[in-house]
Amino acid sequence: MATFDVLPGLPPYGDSPEAFTATGQGRHREGCVVKFHPDGSAPWVGNFQPGLSSFEEVLQHPNGREFLVVSGGQGYIVDPNDRTKREYFGAQIEVALQLPELNSVVFGNGFWFDSLGPDGWQWRSGRISWDGMRELQREGLRLSGEAWSPLEDCWLPFELDLRSGQFTGGSYNGPLAGA
Repeated sequence: MATFDVLPGLPPYGDSPEAFTATGQGRHREGCVVKFHPDGSAPWVGNFQPGLSSFEEVLQHPNGREFLVVSGGQGYIVDPNDRTKREYFGAQIEVALQLPELNSVVFGNGFWFDSLGPDGWQWRSGRISWDGMRELQREGLRLSGEAWSPLEDCWLPFELDLRSGQFTGGSYNGPLAGA
């Protein structure tokens, strides 16, 4: 089974790292640096350019073959056995919740949540917040927290079902609210 190590920076020697960038920008800047150890072949290093937040995480994909790298909010799906594969998601990811009991990972960006399962994207919640979330707490298959409302100048509670993406509460009431 392939493994990975998050490195503190670009290695000073060896092969050049594989550059991953969702926008084509920053190809030669240091981002989140990950060394992959594929099945039966030589290790390689990926340099993942950041997105629009400070969140970084590397997780096993629910399919068990690939990895999910989040560099500064920008998501990448990486196959350690095929470094040429390029799949991108998000840009402003702020949280990732592994749900082994559902074999999925849920990502949040401060506005809504997306669920990724072994066969791809499973659901996207409707928009929950106008601008940001805080106090996220998971209890079983429910996620609760607070969503910012600039209209009322306060935080409003919400609750999300992690199986379906359905939610109650929150602050957003604009177009497609709760869709």
